[in-house]
Amino acid sequence: MYDTIILGSSFSGSLLGWILAARGMRVLVVDRGRHPRFAIGESSTPAADLILAELAARHRLPELAPLARWGSWQARYPDLGCGKKRGFSYFHHRPGERFCDTPDHAASLLVAASATDAGSDTHWLRADVDAFLCERSARAGAIVREGCAVVAIERQERCWKVRFAAAVGDGLGPEEQASAPFLVDATGGGGASATALGIKSLDDTLHTRCGALFGHFAGVGSWDRLQEMAGNRSTTSPFRSDDAAQHHCLDGGWMWILRFRDDLASVGVVQPTGVCQGWAAGGTGALEGVWRRFLATYPSLADLLSASRPVRPLGLIPRISRLWSRASGEGFAMLPTTAGFVDPLHSTGIAHALSGVERLADLLLAESFDEVGWEAYGAAVVDEVAWIDLLVSTCYAVLPDFDRFRLASTLFFLATVAAERGYGRGETTTSQGFLAARNRPLRAALSAARAELLAGGEATAERLRDRLAPFDPVGLLDPAARHRFAHTAVDK
Repeated sequence: MYDTIILGSSFSGSLLGWILAARGMRVLVVDRGRHPRFAIGESSTPAADLILAELAARHRLPELAPLARWGSWQARYPDLGCGKKRGFSYFHHRPGERFCDTPDHAASLLVAASATDAGSDTHWLRADVDAFLCERSARAGAIVREGCAVVAIERQERCWKVRFAAAVGDGLGPEEQASAPFLVDATGGGGASATALGIKSLDDTLHTRCGALFGHFAGVGSWDRLQEMAGNRSTTSPFRSDDAAQHHCLDGGWMWILRFRDDLASVGVVQPTGVCQGWAAGGTGALEGVWRRFLATYPSLADLLSASRPVRPLGLIPRISRLWSRASGEGFAMLPTTAGFVDPLHSTGIAHALSGVERLADLLLAESFDEVGWEAYGAAVVDEVAWIDLLVSTCYAVLPDFDRFRLASTLFFLATVAAERGYGRGETTTSQGFLAARNRPLRAALSAARAELLAGGEATAERLRDRLAPFDPVGLLDPAARHRFAHTAVDK
């Protein structure tokens, strides 16, 4: 008999297991895979770092604290794969044309998240980080069963019973059974509890409907160096765009580039689901051809990746966006990225997942069970996914108009600034919601701005600047900044 069973040992499931075990709970973690293993969802943010630092302090986990910023990570864990992330960089490309910017940066946007390299965010090499957190979970006392498929999930006598079996050859070995009053689903897109409990899918309610073609590559060129060679030196101030979550914006989607150490980079192309479904029709063997044809459409990206090579087979997810109608119930809960996920644009995944770890740890470690709070957690997570979707879908809706895309992205960044400043004042995700989802005045203002952006028209930027001034403490809508922002997050 356990206190909690966690399905899934990626970073959020393993971190929750580590916290609970370190605090004296009997924890079982079951995962069908084994570490180390490839995963995307690799870019951290200031909100993620603030939550991570708070978790380390609150639960007395000094080994976790260095992961909250790039400088301390490098000092404590130099062999644990990560990359430096000073902020977000965006560049607009047109099919068949080389990238070209203007002195006013009409085709680019740089938004810093940190003032220094040492205090910067990170890109997580998930194979390393997930394995590290899983190992720490086991070291703290959690029982970790890798390579085990869940056969059945049942609710009996106020207790969850999970039957699972280890993979043996092409089949499964003898079944085992474990019981606990609480069950946490951290299986991500697997959605083990949703399938077992018959929870309704809300996928078709989401505005964002995109997929991704992706992989890890060696030999990816430097965008900053390419631009300097072309006479454009604007990509290195207020930070080098290579030291960022790099977004190359296209007509219907975008390409991400996240750089790790040792000449390794995560590269992916996000396109509408229909396009990705067409790519999937050719089978996995055709994906490298799809990749080459895509690059041929954008000459500057072809130059950037001309010497690159995939270090593993390309992956394809025809549709990334998904959402379940419930994220908690009688003794069960989903971590946020199991309950739903919108899109990698603007890097919400790690922070949202960590916010779920924070909230569920508090609920599970409380002296008495807070049934109302448990139900409220699940409702909040579903609402937060819908809120992320509202903000992210606005960016897609206005492409390829890059001026409107920048305005749409600014709505998202205003929400992040509000949330990060809330954390700085001592608020929690429970009190303010993820991305300040419970800040009703902000949410109403950004929703109204979204409607105006989608409607288009003249002088939209001026009207939004006036309307959103009370929510823009760092001047994200200030035209004098010329689309370059040196420091937007609270100091870490």
